[in-house]
Amino acid sequence: MTATLFDVTADEIDGSFRLVQSTFHDNRSLILARAGNVTFDSKHDGSPVTDTDIEIEKALQRIMSQQYPAIPVFGEETGYSDDLPDACWLVDPIDGTKSFIEGVPTFTSMAALIVHGETIASVIYNPSTDEMYTAQKGQGAYKNNERIDLNMITQSHIGLCKPELIEQLNRVVASTGTQCQSAPTGGGYGFTMVLDGKADVRFQIRGRGWIHDYAPGALLVQEAGGAIIPVRDEVYTYSSRSFAACHPRLAEMIWSHQEFLKTLEHSA
Repeated sequence: MTATLFDVTADEIDGSFRLVQSTFHDNRSLILARAGNVTFDSKHDGSPVTDTDIEIEKALQRIMSQQYPAIPVFGEETGYSDDLPDACWLVDPIDGTKSFIEGVPTFTSMAALIVHGETIASVIYNPSTDEMYTAQKGQGAYKNNERIDLNMITQSHIGLCKPELIEQLNRVVASTGTQCQSAPTGGGYGFTMVLDGKADVRFQIRGRGWIHDYAPGALLVQEAGGAIIPVRDEVYTYSSRSFAACHPRLAEMIWSHQEFLKTLEHSA
């Protein structure tokens, strides 16, 4: 008998996980050909959207519905609510759309599989470098199929945050020798900087994004041995929008400053 997780089988989880990766990779040439050479519209919140975002999202929805109909795909461009079904993929075909429009290679493709309120699989793909970051809950994090272990990665002493918070957050990390700088456009790329050891911490304070902006990277950092420290919430959940994603050696120190981080969160 095939093992099940709630109403979704392990085979469906694994198969849909591979399908997301292959779809992102298959669209690499399309994305790179259009980067820096694409028109865009503005969404209701003023953020940009391109035809490429919509094309890839709809393509993944179509393929998933054919091969794994029990797991729907919802995305930034077609929309979804906080009232999610028991199992679904949340995708952002081009995270960092502004960078994509400008041809700056800090855009990524991201996806997270949410099952009964937990992120159980995630993907971040960087088409510019052809690097695929993947994780399944309890099975570790990988970059191009090689295990990521943040405990074995030397600290960079770089922190990422919004520019207006650099001075305040430097007080938090000063004892570690870390200096904060402006985070790159594209949240997924910021997560990969932590996974690659190019940054020790990514502060997401005053987060205004959606679940698909944060859930993929959060699972990857956790499965790589790092920590996700909630700011707005007492406990991190897949829908948390304010947190610090960090190297394990910074976790205890950042936890000790959680109340200060909360004051920054609520002072917006």
